[in-house]
Amino acid sequence: MTRFVILAVPRSGSNLLCTLLQSHPAVLCHHELFNPQGVFVALPQRGSGIDFGGMTRREADPEGFLADVWRGGLGHTCVGFKFTRGQDEKVLNLVVDDPDIHKIVLRRRNRVKTLASELVAEARGLWELYDGEAVAAPCTKVSIEPETLSVHADLNAAFYEGIRARLAATAQTCLELDYEELFDPERQRRLLAFLGLTVPAEAPLRAASRKQNSSDLRDVIANFEDLDNSLRDSEFHAELHDRRP
Repeated sequence: MTRFVILAVPRSGSNLLCTLLQSHPAVLCHHELFNPQGVFVALPQRGSGIDFGGMTRREADPEGFLADVWRGGLGHTCVGFKFTRGQDEKVLNLVVDDPDIHKIVLRRRNRVKTLASELVAEARGLWELYDGEAVAAPCTKVSIEPETLSVHADLNAAFYEGIRARLAATAQTCLELDYEELFDPERQRRLLAFLGLTVPAEAPLRAASRKQNSSDLRDVIANFEDLDNSLRDSEFHAELHDRRP
């Protein structure tokens, strides 16, 4: 069996990637198994009672919990989950240091949208939206200060740099993906090849998550004009005006 982990920061497209992978018949892709709020298994298994012992087992014996995850593949030949910055450091070390676990490092190029999406999700208490679920009410705009943006970008960069350093120190490789290219057929083929999977006859992979926010940050950021002026000479300015989905 192939084991994998998706390493990402919040709001970088990891739910989307999980559902894309889950659409492959050989894959069982769980979501945030180590989220402080709960054990979020793969979408098809939610409500099935599968939770690998729940949060109590997870906190008491994370290594044993992980072993149960790998054993509980339900007949799939490729099993994994996503791990997000800020979750259990012990688990991060376990998966990054294990050379037999395939590492997928997911980033989002637009750092302004990453922060804006995180702030909106926090304000609404809504982190996931999937096909068949009711569309939420129009989002509440959030305010972003330049200093907050810079600190947030540095925090995310440090997370990725730490992973790269650990992998380099143990002579491991990973597959790096950008959120903005997840629907690119060539990138999907490379992703499946990295996991030792064949491209399904009904390719491309299919997403089950739904985008929640506008691609135009004017619709999301309450102090857009002030932020625009503050960032005019910074590396973030082009990202603020990027309207690509």
